[in-house]
Amino acid sequence: MPRGAAGVDALGQQAYHSVVAFLGLREIERDPYAVVHHDPAQQLVLIKRYSLNYPSIAAIELSFERINRSLEAIARRRTLLLVDARDAPLRNDAGFESAFAHCHTRLTRDFKKTAVLLKSATGVLQLGRLSKGYEKPMGIFTRPEDALHHLGVSVDLKQLTDP
Repeated sequence: MPRGAAGVDALGQQAYHSVVAFLGLREIERDPYAVVHHDPAQQLVLIKRYSLNYPSIAAIELSFERINRSLEAIARRRTLLLVDARDAPLRNDAGFESAFAHCHTRLTRDFKKTAVLLKSATGVLQLGRLSKGYEKPMGIFTRPEDALHHLGVSVDLKQLTDP
């Protein structure tokens, strides 16, 4: 996570880094918009979306392409995907929604199971609407423990947030 990223408080950064350390995740890709971690032992990929807004449709497409390339060596059909998009800015302009839906579908379609963490009910409704045509349903949550339960990942959340 970039130091000083807008919209991410120190406690949120500390909790995120605790999750990464506890799960044994290793970083495999990073750009200004997201970081990708992989835990081969739990067969889990975690994508953490930062608060930086995509300046263009091309930036969305490039970021998702980089993420997809970083995951080429991972057996998606046996791997769980957790996307933490709580810091992602909300956008609902038609161009963004169309590009996002296309890129997000391509990213998530082959994973064994997918959970997405969002900050607000508005975000949950928006992603629910955008993901209606997806081949495979995904879990959309505002609470980390619900997302982890959906994926079947066993983690004591108290251990994740203690300093």
